[in-house]
Amino acid sequence: MANTGCCGADCGACEARRATVRRDAEALAKIAAAQESEGHGSFILPSRLRCSGCLAPGAKSVSCLECAIRECALANKIPHCGFCPDFPCRLGDAVWEAVPEYKHNIEVLKSR
Repeated sequence: MANTGCCGADCGACEARRATVRRDAEALAKIAAAQESEGHGSFILPSRLRCSGCLAPGAKSVSCLECAIRECALANKIPHCGFCPDFPCRLGDAVWEAVPEYKHNIEVLKSR
């Protein structure tokens, strides 16, 4: 997990991030359309999916830009929650409940 997000997301595997790095607007449009058809809410503009990763400079997707976990990690100058003595905390509970893999990723990184 060379590119792990602050919350434990595998940014390296994120299709939106990979499309952003490739500058592939068509792929971002397909991702946006797929999210809408899968019932993930209303249509989101492909430009709002552009993301270079939590800590990398550049664009952030709408969900990553407004992420409280990311804001906390940046404020505490840590790359992810595994460096926090309060991990796991209530800030990440909703994310880790929805995607347990993210919490597992942090636990693996923390154990190294």
